[in-house]
Amino acid sequence: MIIINPIGNNIEKMLLHYEKNGHLTLQASLISNSSVVYRLQDYCLKVYASRARLDGEIEIEALRALQSNSYAPKLYAYSPGEYTLTEWIEAFKLKEYRVTYGHIPPNLIYDMFTTELQQIHAGYWDWDVIRYENLLWTKTGDVKRTNFWLCEPVNSRRESLYNQVIRRIDNIYNGDRTEMEAMEQYFYRHQLTSLEIEQAFSDFRSQRPRLAIAQ
Repeated sequence: MIIINPIGNNIEKMLLHYEKNGHLTLQASLISNSSVVYRLQDYCLKVYASRARLDGEIEIEALRALQSNSYAPKLYAYSPGEYTLTEWIEAFKLKEYRVTYGHIPPNLIYDMFTTELQQIHAGYWDWDVIRYENLLWTKTGDVKRTNFWLCEPVNSRRESLYNQVIRRIDNIYNGDRTEMEAMEQYFYRHQLTSLEIEQAFSDFRSQRPRLAIAQ
């Protein structure tokens, strides 16, 4: 176990017990093919399946690199490829957020681009098909993300990837229909209305300072 931030003695003992015995007597909050997630008070414990150990190692490295960014959950402890212990975050994907609160997040497009730029700056990027699918929003409208296992290191492509995002941002500011339609596909998947999409673009263009300058 590698402890990054202080944790309670009971949590530490439980993790040591898991490392020794390989099982937990807890009710899972979320089960997938690659991991099982447990809520432990204010902590989130993600245990990786044996076939997903490499994915777990990648996710841990991405989490460590992104700790200075507010949208990444605070990392408390981990065992490479076995588990991560982070803060528990109550948040929703875009579709669920809209259904729950009756409106879209206040800084929707700004959040999407900001998290993407910060992630590239930290040395990681997402495949286009899932670029924004892992974003979540809290009750207060803050953007978060809890899943990083599909992140890939940018290596020598950092500057070119970063500049690609800046160009996309400029295209949105300039009303480029091709760029806007590509983003609209994500919005339609999450069942936003045409009016809400128009509002999102309008809100983004009205925000100051302009995002490319803010970076």
